[in-house]
Amino acid sequence: MSKVASKLNYIFNWIESKCLDFSDCYNPGLNHQEIEDLIESLPFKISRELHDLYAWRNGTEDPNHNNGWCKDLFLFPENLFCSEPIAFFSLQDSIANYFDLYQASQETIGSDFEYEFWNYKWFPFASFENKRILYIIGDLDPSPVYLWDIDCKPKQIRVYRNITSMLSAIAECCELEIYKLIPYEYGEDDEMIIRIDEDKLSIEKAIYQKYSLR
Repeated sequence: MSKVASKLNYIFNWIESKCLDFSDCYNPGLNHQEIEDLIESLPFKISRELHDLYAWRNGTEDPNHNNGWCKDLFLFPENLFCSEPIAFFSLQDSIANYFDLYQASQETIGSDFEYEFWNYKWFPFASFENKRILYIIGDLDPSPVYLWDIDCKPKQIRVYRNITSMLSAIAECCELEIYKLIPYEYGEDDEMIIRIDEDKLSIEKAIYQKYSLR
């Protein structure tokens, strides 16, 4: 079992222990050849860790799935600070999104609205309407994980050493009970969401710093 899958299994076991109506709304993982066939169109290689992530699950089946809120707002730590979920894309959608972003950046070169903050080696694997994007760098293995936010350009908000580090930060916060389930104010009566215990923000920050590039 890969380190990525091991960390994710630990995290999901924690969710199941806290959320009895837990429901897995992710697509089944892809096999090695399926991943290789899909990434052939990219002008770079993706990291082994991202390969392992798509072998574990191929993105979210339906981001609006009622029982999916815990995971959609949890798999990536940044979602614990905002109300706009960053969805984990399927590899097919991530590749399509990559080419859309690249094309958009090329079409604005030289204009008054030049889209200068997107690099052709950035590969997005999770996004909220392309306004908040988690991405890796092509041809780096392992690659850091960056969060790009259009409202904070060109500054990245958080940077993890790699995907395993990002998941390790979540797993450690689970172990230390830094996360808690609370009612989701925009959902159904029994719908829950995971948030950080505000009394433990300093501990969460210290954990993030341990796994970040900064």
